[in-house]
Amino acid sequence: MDHADWIKEVLDMGVFESQCPQHEMIQFLGIIQRCAELLPLSAGVQQVCGELVKIVIEETNFENCSIVLWNGERQSLCLSAAYGLDDLLGGRFRQNYNPMLTFSRGEGIAGQVFQTRSPIFIENTTKQAFPLVRNATIRPTALACLPLMDLGVMNISARRPCKFPPQLRRNWELVSRVIGHLLVSIHLHEQFRRVERPSEDVVPLEPHLLVQNSRNDCRSSSFLEKALERMPLGVCILDAEGRVVRINESVEKLQGKGSGEMLGRSPAVLFKDSGVFESLLARAAKTGQEELSDAQLINAESDIYLADVHLVRLGDQESDLGGYLLVINDTTKKKAFAEKILQTEKLAALGTMAGGVAHDFNNLLMAILGNIQLVLPALEDEEVRRRLLNVEKAVHDGAHTVRRLQKFTERERENKSQSSAVDVNEAIRDVVELTRPRWKDSLQRQGHIIEFEMDMEPNCLAAIHASDFREVLTNLLFNAIEAMPEGGKITLRTEALKDRIVVQVGDTGIGMTEEVMSRIFDPYYTTKGVGNSGLGLSVSWSLVVRAGGEIFVKSKPGKGSVFFIKLPKASVPKTQAAGLIPARTPVSRRVLVVDDDKEVLGILQDMLFLKGHRVVAVDEGEKALDVIDREEFDLVLTDLGMPVVSGWEIAKRVKARTPKTPVILITGWGGQYEDEDLTGRGVDSVLSKPLSWEKLLAKIDSVL
Repeated sequence: MDHADWIKEVLDMGVFESQCPQHEMIQFLGIIQRCAELLPLSAGVQQVCGELVKIVIEETNFENCSIVLWNGERQSLCLSAAYGLDDLLGGRFRQNYNPMLTFSRGEGIAGQVFQTRSPIFIENTTKQAFPLVRNATIRPTALACLPLMDLGVMNISARRPCKFPPQLRRNWELVSRVIGHLLVSIHLHEQFRRVERPSEDVVPLEPHLLVQNSRNDCRSSSFLEKALERMPLGVCILDAEGRVVRINESVEKLQGKGSGEMLGRSPAVLFKDSGVFESLLARAAKTGQEELSDAQLINAESDIYLADVHLVRLGDQESDLGGYLLVINDTTKKKAFAEKILQTEKLAALGTMAGGVAHDFNNLLMAILGNIQLVLPALEDEEVRRRLLNVEKAVHDGAHTVRRLQKFTERERENKSQSSAVDVNEAIRDVVELTRPRWKDSLQRQGHIIEFEMDMEPNCLAAIHASDFREVLTNLLFNAIEAMPEGGKITLRTEALKDRIVVQVGDTGIGMTEEVMSRIFDPYYTTKGVGNSGLGLSVSWSLVVRAGGEIFVKSKPGKGSVFFIKLPKASVPKTQAAGLIPARTPVSRRVLVVDDDKEVLGILQDMLFLKGHRVVAVDEGEKALDVIDREEFDLVLTDLGMPVVSGWEIAKRVKARTPKTPVILITGWGGQYEDEDLTGRGVDSVLSKPLSWEKLLAKIDSVL
């Protein structure tokens, strides 16, 4: 078993789902990584055991580690290797170990673990029963005894009490399995070498796994046959001319049907470029062992996959006997994992770039939103009002998208409490109206029509931010529209279950294959060619999952697709009874507004002026400082990011002159500071751009 297989096994068993601290996970992964580095088959079992005990001591806080392996000739567990903290420190005092220490089956802790194949953890020997071992030189207070498959056991101990919580025990069991696999692989190679060179001395090792009973010799041909067949790596045994004489099950799985036709042929047929293998064979004939990373191999279905290839010469170079051992390690999954890491880094870079332009973008949205809200009260044409209200809603959604991108660049996660109750049916109707230019106007010009069928159950409130939900629906609608270039029908259904809201978005489009469905939510995956980012459905998946929901798709080629969204059900919000809060009588205030963006400055000035306030508007920070020194104000609103003089300096000057004058920070970076207490910096409250007229007036009322 090689590095990739061990990592896969650890992933399957759930180390990455561990609830233990992150440094503890890194510690165990470091042990596994270093074990993988011992994989080259040049060392023997004894030497590898010596390296393993050193790794455990170097990577953990334990003070002693030993490995005892079953010896068939002596019918006992014998000490193979031992290492301790004293040995690691290299001082004058080294730990003495008893090299003649043995355990019969069932004797002591080690014998029990070997017999039952179950680990034993002792946190404190002074409080737990602990059988003393005659002639043992280590007297531990804490001990973990771990089975190494059917080969033996590994002991780790400390002179102080240690806690072994469930997850820590599980991780040590996984490490012991990895070490067991490693020792089996090394032992198998020793057996091959024994067959090639009978005169060589090989350390005797007869684990129970390798024999039908303890008297059988581990060189049994039946065992070697089973070991070869079940080895998780692809193995081809070649003759001296480099022709295949035997393949195992893993090669058959990799190659598919017709792999049996390889017998008697050169393994070059496995390679996309046959010359690659011929060159590898020529080098191995001279050096004895060669390897090739990321070789392009091709299977019976003509699919190309990447693999690490090892070719080892068996027998002497001058001998006519012997042959070669070809080992194939499919790295497809490892490469896919690396690609996902790269995609994550790309997403992080995308968020960083977006965060850099967020301030300017919010200023633009503020200009659009402010002008719309100033114009709306004077309009009487209902169609124009409806269109402007749609634009206003789109601006709010755009602002929320910018906010998410700003959160994406921060180290801390966005607070989940920001989710709110959204009326799913209302949001669906809004999105259908907002996307009308895409599904109606543009398609009708081409002579195609898309029909909508809505079957919506009343009172469907979901716990998700309204802008997030509208973005998910928009992505799904655009996806459905692109799947029906000749027109068709889009079906929208909602259903309220006990604790979930279910939304279905179906289309009568071209549908998807199983392969496409399996990757449809992957970042950057697209079937639409150049010009499409491949992020729409990936972002939708992220938004739904972050809200505690799930999203999946059912589809068949030519039969259309149906996306299912399941969201947590939200409780009906409690509304305040009318008349409980009396309307406040408008009070005219003297307000200073500072912003270097003249368009935003003018909008804020108009908003406040139309509500009866007396406004002094300044577009430079230095001028604002002069005004503050000369005049008095009831309230100061200032932008944060300005050249020369920032909003922080404006707030500081205001508080120095009139400490009771409220200061409100209005900025495109407001999301970064909204939850912070900034009174120590002279700021009483924060507003994020773009902000609505109502939000501005409500904030002013709250600070005055």
